[in-house]
Amino acid sequence: MGDSGIFRNPLNLVALTIIGLLAVSALFASFIAPYDPLAQALGQRLEPPSAAHLFGTDQLGRDIASRLLYGARISLVIGVVVVASAGIFGTAIGLLAGYVAGFADEALMRFTEVFLAFPPLILAMAIAGALGPSLTNAIIAIAAVTWAIYARLARGQILSLRQREFVEAARAIG
Repeated sequence: MGDSGIFRNPLNLVALTIIGLLAVSALFASFIAPYDPLAQALGQRLEPPSAAHLFGTDQLGRDIASRLLYGARISLVIGVVVVASAGIFGTAIGLLAGYVAGFADEALMRFTEVFLAFPPLILAMAIAGALGPSLTNAIIAIAAVTWAIYARLARGQILSLRQREFVEAARAIG
């Protein structure tokens, strides 16, 4: 990773290890989880942590460890899909705005700034509320409020590259 020193700091390594373990656990939740996360066992309500139930059970007798693993899987899927979709859409808008310049650039960037003007959490909740309750709608709502950041970043990089000497030289050559 170069000289950034990201792996030299012990706290970074601890954080990376914890996040890595959570991600691997989420990916293999169906193999690791000892119980069905939705199965109710009313006879085992509110049990304390034990060998049978690592984190205990909830008020409906569901195993908390199994629910934690499956919940992490859902969070991981949402995060990956949101970053991928918002990144692709935002980068495409930013590249288009930076490449065409002029009126199209101004229009696209003003549209982007409309999304950046609202608080992201409130806007995402409003979009999700309008679309209705589902995992897909939550992904759409979160991606809809995060794409503008990628668009601005991509446009800025394109505008800075347009001014570089090698681009000017390529234009001069034809």
